[in-house]
Amino acid sequence: MEIGYCFECNELNYAMTDQNGVYERANMSNNHAGHKQHTFMTPKNYCATICNVLTKLQAHAPIEHNEMVLFKLAIDLGELDEYR
Repeated sequence: MEIGYCFECNELNYAMTDQNGVYERANMSNNHAGHKQHTFMTPKNYCATICNVLTKLQAHAPIEHNEMVLFKLAIDLGELDEYR
């Protein structure tokens, strides 16, 4: 499983592979089929605020409120625009 972000719902979710092991936008968990989504790559590929949250999610470490605020701010300021 990988971590995905739905641009339309402003929501983090887990992205799942199809039966061939390929990540597809339509395989985001919950009800995000047809939405604009991004499946995150290795955390080091992103700015520090996004990298920090992704690393903590993968490690099952606690994430503080201010870290999520900065994560969302980075997305709002265009950190993921090249992937849209």
